Amino acid sequence: MSILRLVRRWLDMMALVSVIMMAASCTGSGQGNGLRGTVSEEDSDAYYMALMQKHYQWYAEMNVDSMVVSSERIKQYLTHHQKAENAAHRRLKAEWLKARGVFFTAIKGMPDSGVVYTERALQAMQGLEGVDELRIIAMANRADFYRQMGQLDRSADGYLSALQVADSAGLGEAMKIPLLLGISTAYTFMGDYQTSRLWWQRTSELVGKMEKPDQFIYYNNLGNDYYFQQKYREALECFQKAASLVRDNEKKKWDYYTALTNLGEIYVCLGNADSARIYIQQADSFFTKVDFPPLLYYIETEKIELAMLEGRLADAMGLVNNGKYKEVTIPSARQLRLKAVEQVMQKTGNYRAAYEANKQLQLLNDSIQNANTRMLMSSRMMQYEHDKRLIEQQRTIDHERMTSRLAWALFTVALLAVGLLIMFGWLWRRRQRVHDLTVRQQIMSMRMENTRNRITPHFIYNALSHEMLAQMKGRKVDLNVLTQLLRRGVEQADLLETTLAEELTFIDYYIDIERQQMPQELHYHKEIANDMDIQAIHLPAMTIQIFVENAIKHGLRRQGGKLTIRASRQDHATLVEVIDNGPGIGLSYQEHMGLRIVRQTIQMLNEHNQQRISFGIGNIPEGCRSWLLIPDDYNYNIAKT
Repeated sequence: MSILRLVRRWLDMMALVSVIMMAASCTGSGQGNGLRGTVSEEDSDAYYMALMQKHYQWYAEMNVDSMVVSSERIKQYLTHHQKAENAAHRRLKAEWLKARGVFFTAIKGMPDSGVVYTERALQAMQGLEGVDELRIIAMANRADFYRQMGQLDRSADGYLSALQVADSAGLGEAMKIPLLLGISTAYTFMGDYQTSRLWWQRTSELVGKMEKPDQFIYYNNLGNDYYFQQKYREALECFQKAASLVRDNEKKKWDYYTALTNLGEIYVCLGNADSARIYIQQADSFFTKVDFPPLLYYIETEKIELAMLEGRLADAMGLVNNGKYKEVTIPSARQLRLKAVEQVMQKTGNYRAAYEANKQLQLLNDSIQNANTRMLMSSRMMQYEHDKRLIEQQRTIDHERMTSRLAWALFTVALLAVGLLIMFGWLWRRRQRVHDLTVRQQIMSMRMENTRNRITPHFIYNALSHEMLAQMKGRKVDLNVLTQLLRRGVEQADLLETTLAEELTFIDYYIDIERQQMPQELHYHKEIANDMDIQAIHLPAMTIQIFVENAIKHGLRRQGGKLTIRASRQDHATLVEVIDNGPGIGLSYQEHMGLRIVRQTIQMLNEHNQQRISFGIGNIPEGCRSWLLIPDDYNYNIAKT
């Protein structure tokens, strides 16, 4: 016994409504049953595209009169502009042809004409961009039309092809839901329940993302699948869910009473006459009012079954002999009626009539089974061809992917090789630079040592002369200052850096020797900020001492005066100043060897530090000022930078 095959046309039509309405991205809107605009507006593609969207709306509302009028107006516009080839016009033509196919199938019951119009719509879309969704909807419609024509194999293949296009176009799950519903239903009506179960399981993963119309189709058609397998409890649950989805929707009355018709049949099969009678009466009242003979024929068959269930054989015989709704062309409806007639005739003892009904039923069953077998074989072949195309496409994609990966791998290897060459070159250059810096450091150290060696004999000569004169005058000889100066000079002979404390100590000994040879008194002062730790401050060796020597040599040696060394903090650096009140630097001033070595040493150190040491010498109103600014955390180890 099959349920609602005779009403597949209506259920399929409602599926088409949910699919078609997805394409209703209106480019305009109108009021009432038509659009109003100027003459120029009404003679434009945009105007008629808006009218096309109204046409979809009227279809959803089953406003057939408005549908006919709008379709004819669009047809006249397309006829008057046959030579137009712009994209908007071609899109309008494709939309109209697609809608025309739905009209002939759902309203006039001519799915063969629907296929023709849909094929023409797909041809009109060729070469158009941005119509992936429209193309998939048309392909889904064509698959629906094949299903209504009984060509379930071509229907399943059509849905599969549409699903492949949707996957290739990268469209979302919303577009795939009607396609999965169509594939599942096609295999259900084909009787291939093993395959249909796989597709229903895949479709069930998207139930939570479905709109209510799609959920209704899902539960209604899944209920059919269970019913055909005589799993009545599972079918009952599905039909109850389907009815609950549309119970309170005035625009979905047809769906609701269709679900009640299904529930009536299920309760008959379960032997629940009371529930069956309630649902059958409600459905009969509605479909009598709207006068839809295919469903009324089916409901009449349910009444025969209900009468048999309740033991009312006379009523059942009366419905068989005097039924209002005669034979229909839908095989499943005939199949269900013949089985009911056979049971009635057997119960009433009319065995000849029962035999005739059984004979017709067997012929019809054989015909349906043969048709299903042919369609299953055809579907398998189509599926094989479909899978073959997919495998070939996948192989092509995999080949292109492997080629791309190989190209990227070769590019990566080449890039890595270049990177290694660059790295080795950089390492070699760095090694050479370190070597060069080491040599330069040694050279600078030698120069500094040479400078100190040039200074030291001068100190020794001055100190010895001073002590000899003191001895000649009968004063006590003291070589301690000279000894300390020589010792510290030897200790710092090969160092690039020293602490500020050590530098100031060295300067103290140096000043003690120099001031004894000066004709005038030398006033020497040190001003160190209270927050400074001179033991922790590092600076290039002998730089401050050379500043002091420069001040004495060019400013204070002949006339004496005042010499001040000042140390203070400035932001994140230490400022050391040497200030004298001599005559300052004249135009004939030239840097002596010590200052040139200081300049070269600082330049060498700065090349390897982001923050740089700076220094300078210049006149001030009361004399001359030399200064050195040393950043914190300065790196003096140039051989490891």
